[in-house]
Parts: sequence; C-alpha cells; structure tokens
Amino acid sequence: MAFLYDLLGASQEHKIKPKKFPQTDIDEVIAGHTNEPEYRKLQNNELMEAFRDRTVKIDITYNTAWQDEVKIYARDFNDRQITGKHIAPHTIEMGAMWAVLTRLEEPKKAQITLMQKLKLYGGKSLPGFTEDNVKEFREESPREGMDGISPRYIQDKISNAIVRDDTGTCVNPFMVLNELESGLHHHSLITREEIRKRYRELLSMVKQEYEDVVKNEVQKAISADEEAIGRLCGNYVDNIKAYTFREKVRNKFTGQEDDPDERLMRSIEEKIDISESRKDDFRREIMNYIAALALEGKQFDYRTNERLQKALELKLFEDQKDSIKFTSLVSSVVDRDTQEKIDIVKGRLIKNYGYCDVCSVDILNYVASIFARGDSKQR
Repeated sequence: MAFLYDLLGASQEHKIKPKKFPQTDIDEVIAGHTNEPEYRKLQNNELMEAFRDRTVKIDITYNTAWQDEVKIYARDFNDRQITGKHIAPHTIEMGAMWAVLTRLEEPKKAQITLMQKLKLYGGKSLPGFTEDNVKEFREESPREGMDGISPRYIQDKISNAIVRDDTGTCVNPFMVLNELESGLHHHSLITREEIRKRYRELLSMVKQEYEDVVKNEVQKAISADEEAIGRLCGNYVDNIKAYTFREKVRNKFTGQEDDPDERLMRSIEEKIDISESRKDDFRREIMNYIAALALEGKQFDYRTNERLQKALELKLFEDQKDSIKFTSLVSSVVDRDTQEKIDIVKGRLIKNYGYCDVCSVDILNYVASIFARGDSKQR
C-alpha cells in the first residue's frame, strides 16, 4: 500500500518522497504493464478505486502481422545460435503463421478466407482488396490479437523439435507443426475443446499453405533455365505478333510459312487463367507493351512482365516435369540421366532458396509425392 501512495502522489500531485530523500517534484507519465486477468482483478478491488480512477488502459495486442512474429523467433533460431542443425526454409515462418492465425477473428465477409486476411495484415496485395478493406477488417474486430497462442509456446515447440531427434541434421516445418499439435493436448491455457479443435484446423490450413509454397519453389527450380524460358518467350511473342497482325510464322526447321500456333499460345495463357474470351486482350496488351519499349529504344524482357513470366515458368515446368520423370522421385530406382537432372534442381534449391543437402532431397520427394497423388487422382 505504501507503494500505491507513492504512485497516487506522483500521478495526482506530481511529487514523490523517496525514503531518506527530500520530496521531489516530477512531471512524468508512469507506465506499467500487466496481463488481462491481473487488470480485471485490479478493477474488481474496491480498495483500489483511487488508483483505478487515475489509470488509462491501453491494450497491447500480440502481433497480427506474421512477418513481425517471425522476427521474434529468428533472434533465437538462426545459424549463429543453433549449431549442428540446419533449420529448413519456412520452418519459422509456418510456426509464426499459425500463431497469428490463432489470434485473428474469422472474417465476417464470405469473400475472404482467414489465410487471405493474414496475408493482407502482413502487407501482401490481393486482387479486389485495398488498404480501406484492411482498415475495415481491423475495425470490425477490435479485440483481435488479445487472445490466441503466445510466442512462448511457439518458441518452446521449436526448441523441442530441434532437440527431439538427436540423430538428424535438419529441422523441417512438419517437425515443428507436429510439436505444436501434440502440445495442444496439455496446453494449460486451452480450457475448451472447441478452441483446441479450431487450432488443429488452423494447423491444417498452414500445412496446405506450406504445400503451396514448396510446390512453387520446386516448380521454379525445375523451370529456372533462363535460356529455355527465353526461347519459349521468343516463340510465344513470334506467334502472338503473327496472330495480332494476321501474318504467318516462319518455321525455322522446314522454312515454310505456318499459321500461328494456337495450341502453344493457349498452353501458356491458360497457366495464368487467361480465358478464351480474354486471350485477344492479353495478346494485344503484350504487343502494345513491346511496341512502347521499342519506341524508347528498349528491348523486351519477359521478366519485366510478372504475369507473362509466371505463365512461361509454369509452361516450362510442365514440359520439364515430364522429361525429368518427376514422379520417379518417389521410387528408389532412378536412371542416370534423370538423376543428373534431379541434382541440377537440388542445386538450385540449395543456392536460391536456402535448402541443405538433407532438406533439398526431402522437399523434392515430398513435392514428388504430391504430384504422384495428383496423377493417381486423375487416373
């Protein structure tokens, strides 16, 4: 209570009398912090009325931007702090994503998913959504970030995953996600089964997001042959130019003048969901862009057009996937030619995306199994 009187005097009279020192004038803001249960206890204490009357409550939420959450874990789990084990790409990010998802409220509008909401909060641009939409989402969920999983839980489970298997040299996202899930059984702060069930569903959502991320990385690693993409782009541009100006395309092999290759053009455009009704618009858009560069004396580079680059990479991936016999990765028998191509892809994953010898092989086998499942479903 003596300390309480000091605080009251400091806040009300702007004076404080430390023991064995004279009374001192002060002009400061006194800041303190506590958790919500402790604050509610203070509010219910009738003897603290004078103190409550001089208190301004400011809610400090958990992170709701997953990139900021990553920074918390990256301080302890990095190459400098962790020796003898490699932390595979996206391991920390997936834990951070799940933590933030547990703190977000379900969107009240049906046209957006919780994962999309998380990405918008993280600063990612999504078609059809603006900064005003993000502000609207925050305003309709004023308590967002006040509940959910704490960073301490994530840190503990990452630590568990690192020390769990003392024979392994690499920790991957699934190890951490499995630790996060198993810990829910005895989490002392989860008192209702429906919350535990929701958190498990969010883990499934994160696993799907991770699957999409690594599929994209492997696709890029397989189609990272810039010369091959350049040739494909040149072929595509020749054909859309002939199509736009109603000309013929000279066949470099036969020397004959052929009609534009509609099948080739559509196989590229369909990779980025250009519909049949929109194909003419897209082709004119590319030709106008090339013409505008030519007027400025600049040469067209497919990398300056994000949509076209994505379409070309996906098309090349489809072609390369067949030649690399990608699904054979799930088999123990791989011929020498295929193994050489796999080693090239593995090297790109290590160089460009931060994988190691162990997790690059693991991720190739994992993505191969995904495509194998897809092939079996189609059959």
